[in-house]
Amino acid sequence: MSAVDKHYGWTVTGTGLAKMWRGFLPFLVVSVVNAVVQASLLSLPVLWLAWGVSAAVLLVGFALMTHIADRSVVQRSGLGDLRGVRLAHFATWVIGWTVVITVGLGFYFWPGIMLLALTPFVPVAAAAGAANPLRANFAAIRSRPVRYVLTVFVSLLVILVVWLLAGLNAFFIRGWIASFTSWLIVGFVAAWLLTAWSALFRSAGPVSE
Repeated sequence: MSAVDKHYGWTVTGTGLAKMWRGFLPFLVVSVVNAVVQASLLSLPVLWLAWGVSAAVLLVGFALMTHIADRSVVQRSGLGDLRGVRLAHFATWVIGWTVVITVGLGFYFWPGIMLLALTPFVPVAAAAGAANPLRANFAAIRSRPVRYVLTVFVSLLVILVVWLLAGLNAFFIRGWIASFTSWLIVGFVAAWLLTAWSALFRSAGPVSE
């Protein structure tokens, strides 16, 4: 594979952190809107309705952020670029992906983590328009195996740290302020890691098409 096809530098996560700023405004808007909605749902008395709205907003937000992350690898993005997301295609694959991982986590912690670690490219492949994101996921892993393993390790470590920080935030602050700030942090980290994985996916060459 030629150097032209390589969309990351010394580290994939470092590249993600540097390139995510190309989509700063749309990332910020999506993160703030999601944080406001999630914090507001704490006061909704109907639990099933709160969960349903929360899941729907998270799905749309995830689709928008993954779309912008994919664009940010090669160019800057503005608010107008949020319109280009393939929501139906993304939702079909990501809902199935989420259900499988959730079932794995329901049986035991490690099966869910293993499923997540084995399929990290599915969301970014769906956002990039891959016809079969699962097949593109494994093709990308075969294309960049060492970088894939390193990026999985760093991503899981970052997710663990964010989870611990969110727990501390909820313990010491509580209420809607804790929820709002936690979701803002999640939005920042999601923008970072999604851009990193998008850069690695694009570097896999023809498998991402």
